[in-house]
Amino acid sequence: MKGLSAAFTTDFLISFAAVAVILLLFGLIINLYSELSTIKTRYKKMMSGADGTSIEQMLTSHTSDVNEAVNEYRKLQRKIDDLDDLVRSSLARVSVIHFDAFEKTGQGLSWCVAILDRNDNGVIFSSICGQEAERSYVKPIESGRVSTKYKLTREEEQALHQAMGR
Repeated sequence: MKGLSAAFTTDFLISFAAVAVILLLFGLIINLYSELSTIKTRYKKMMSGADGTSIEQMLTSHTSDVNEAVNEYRKLQRKIDDLDDLVRSSLARVSVIHFDAFEKTGQGLSWCVAILDRNDNGVIFSSICGQEAERSYVKPIESGRVSTKYKLTREEEQALHQAMGR
């Protein structure tokens, strides 16, 4: 009986271990099934979107919105470029110089004004004041230089360089 009892105990232990492993595996399968069910529920909720639309529809909508934003950006960039061109061509730099055209007789009433755009194009206005008369002159400036038809006075040169430096 001793041999039967040992065999019975060994067979019983093996059977018990096999049943324990089967129950453990069955518990793991139930746990995995539960987690899979939760993941499926979350996936369906995510794919349906907040308002019932699918992710694909949401991506299509967002892609459309991004394309519209890019087109609007391009339009705004063109407008900015146009405004930049306008600002570059507008008269923006001014310099005024007062001086005595005639020693001790002009009372510092003579003046010249350089008015330039950002490309150094513009004009220089000059007024030479004496006791009896006043003369006014306008000289065109292109790219920071006066035409060869005209000669700038020292004061006009000074006004031009000051305006170009702003």
